[in-house]
Amino acid sequence: MSETSISRKNKENKVYAPVIMFASAFLMYVLAALPIFIGRGLPFFYYGDYNVQQIPFYLAAHRAVENGEFFWNWNIDLGGSMAGDFSFYLWGSPFFWVTMLFPENYIPYLMPFLMALKYATAACCAYLYIRRYVHKYSYAMIGGYLFAFSGFNACNIVFNHFTDSVAFFPLFLLTFEKLMAQDDENAGDCDKDPFSFIYFACMTAFMSVVNYYFFFGQVVFLIIYYIVRYGRNNGVKANLRMFNKALLGGITGVMLAGFFLMQAYAGIKGNTRLDNYINGYNMLIYPSEKLLWDIVKSVSMLPDIIGKGTLFYTGTVKNASLAAYIPMFGISGVVAYFLLNKKKKNWEKTMLIICGVIAFLPVFNAAFSMFNSSYYARWYYMPILLMCLMTAQVTERGKSPQLKKGAIVAVIMFLFFLLVYLLPSKNDDGEMVFFNMTENNTIFLRDVLGTAILCLMLLAVVFALPRNFKGKLAGKNENGHYKTGLRDGIILFAVIISCIISTFVPLKNGSGIISNRGKEKWQEQMLFNKVDVDQTKFCRGEVDSTSTNYDMAWGIPSIHCFLSTVPSEIFDFLYGSCGITRTVETNLPVDRCGARAILSGRYYFENADISKNRVFHEGEGTDGYFFLKNENGFDVFDNLNFIPMGFTFDYYITQSEWEDLEAKEHDYDLARVLIISDEDALKLSDTLSMQEMTAEDILNSEMSYLEFSDECKKRAATSCTDFVTDTRGFTATTAILADNTLVFFSVPYTEGFSCEVDGEKVDMIKADYGLMAVPVSGGVHQIRVTYEPEGFEQGLIMSIAGILILALCFAYTLKKVNKND
Repeated sequence: MSETSISRKNKENKVYAPVIMFASAFLMYVLAALPIFIGRGLPFFYYGDYNVQQIPFYLAAHRAVENGEFFWNWNIDLGGSMAGDFSFYLWGSPFFWVTMLFPENYIPYLMPFLMALKYATAACCAYLYIRRYVHKYSYAMIGGYLFAFSGFNACNIVFNHFTDSVAFFPLFLLTFEKLMAQDDENAGDCDKDPFSFIYFACMTAFMSVVNYYFFFGQVVFLIIYYIVRYGRNNGVKANLRMFNKALLGGITGVMLAGFFLMQAYAGIKGNTRLDNYINGYNMLIYPSEKLLWDIVKSVSMLPDIIGKGTLFYTGTVKNASLAAYIPMFGISGVVAYFLLNKKKKNWEKTMLIICGVIAFLPVFNAAFSMFNSSYYARWYYMPILLMCLMTAQVTERGKSPQLKKGAIVAVIMFLFFLLVYLLPSKNDDGEMVFFNMTENNTIFLRDVLGTAILCLMLLAVVFALPRNFKGKLAGKNENGHYKTGLRDGIILFAVIISCIISTFVPLKNGSGIISNRGKEKWQEQMLFNKVDVDQTKFCRGEVDSTSTNYDMAWGIPSIHCFLSTVPSEIFDFLYGSCGITRTVETNLPVDRCGARAILSGRYYFENADISKNRVFHEGEGTDGYFFLKNENGFDVFDNLNFIPMGFTFDYYITQSEWEDLEAKEHDYDLARVLIISDEDALKLSDTLSMQEMTAEDILNSEMSYLEFSDECKKRAATSCTDFVTDTRGFTATTAILADNTLVFFSVPYTEGFSCEVDGEKVDMIKADYGLMAVPVSGGVHQIRVTYEPEGFEQGLIMSIAGILILALCFAYTLKKVNKND
């Protein structure tokens, strides 16, 4: 065979191998989920956030894009920007935009296949990264499969969007390595690519857009990676060149993504979850010693699922994504790698040791989450990639004594945790019992059974597979590649089966939490049908706690919203006006009829088929709601105290006076007084026709329900006669108003809004701590409030500058390449 033919064959293999990798990983995930499809049918039903966040978010975002709503969305909580609300979840995900090729009603059916697409991408990208470090394609494939089907990804199926960043991370690391190879004194010429700076900058931009939270952790990891792998092994001049290139490439990438990132940041800045920093002893010690054991368990067994921990479970790890198990191999490949290189200085070993230290020390662990005080292990996928690389390398060496020792260690670690499960303990009555060391016992036993099967497969591969199968690096074929023998094929097949098992068990654990009836009701009530209510006049609804975000899927604005990344002004309103601390969900206590009234809350949907605590049905719900009808299994209640959008008050109170009151005890008063800042009150006191009330006035005139209802009728009488929303804001026509008053709108007072009254620019003020009020004179007025996302212009300038820098770099590189040719 000629050299030209061999070269062509090599190129074909380089093209076809990733394609095969991608297609096979996609099929493997589908096979893992197939028993669930067969047993429960489509659409795929899981549990928790997957059902009440991921799918409603996809539906709401898909609908918004179809309707051209790229800026403000009125159906998410009290309203929010698409970039601010959804950037963390899907707005920058290429996988979400794939769904735009299909109609909205396809989305629930597409979701598991979309996850298969993410797994396939993860496997393919990991393959491309690991391929550089092994001799045979089959072991690069093994490493790719192990990464994609790791316990981390399986654990986080409930958080559908996590896998987006995980999938592309190996490619990000690969472009970083290629960039470093330009000046690395230890790199070979074959690793040097003149366009590596372009690739790295583009990949940086892409990763920051896919998910800014995960991107932050990746930057932290790359800094450590640089120091360990390149910083200590190169001279000062080489380090300066490498570091400056990486820094410039990263800055250029962030500038490229500026248009997206600036809007995303503007949407979440001020969010209370961002200010919750780790401090004090929590920086040095985890709340429970159980957590340390749980970290070790995470590399030894199939993963717990989110919110349903088993052995060593504490509330700290409820949503932590604590999972690092590698299918079949567990920790065996890592142990073997350390034994093989115990006398060598090795960057892979050093990186993993550092990652281990980081995992066990809270403040270092928190560094990957912007030092948030909540415990998260959402960075584990990065060391997992290195663990898969080590496993691929040692497995390629064949039946080594080190791999045997590693397998024994992995099995012993699993047996240790099984032994802990068997330990006697005392129950709540003080009686000695067995098999009582876990929560969610059924889930744990499935994990045990699955891990036991994988351990047996590991022992068979390491100890029982005959030596005489061609598997060592004995020679190359005519294409210059190392030969793949029968032993390699058997190991590859075992890995494929183990990956399918490793994914099936968590899928079964999550899907099995909720009954078939629960699935039927979920799809019938949320996906296939909706409650039809009068929305000719803008209003908000509210579902009960059994049906969270159903109204989001229906397309009804709601004051009950489970979404972490809403505008910070909503947090401010709830805490300041209502005394409610919001974390991840806006969910008003049942007795807050005043808050519901001023938020234009009209409908309450109580799930008559599911809810076991039907407070409205029993007449114990919010005052003023009456039964309207039953539809789609929901009892629909209408609010007699509903106040349409855009109304005025007779009284106002300053924030300092309101803070002298216990907010939660003065819910009725929200319909009587408008809360404004002391500064605005001082500035407007001479012009406002509204009367000021003090805390003492309110305490001396406590309202009855009838008085509250009367106040709601007064507010409704002043509400706008016309209120029309669009993605760039809203237009309203006021009623005939008294002179010099404030028109209140329950819309977050977010930067980016501007206001015109009868065509004249007017400065709005912040009311009720986080919502907006518009100063108007007497009579009827046209109000136009326009939204331009904060950071829009700055981000656009950043992106244009990034494109120009990249274009100059490309032109310079191209000229240099042509000159060398």
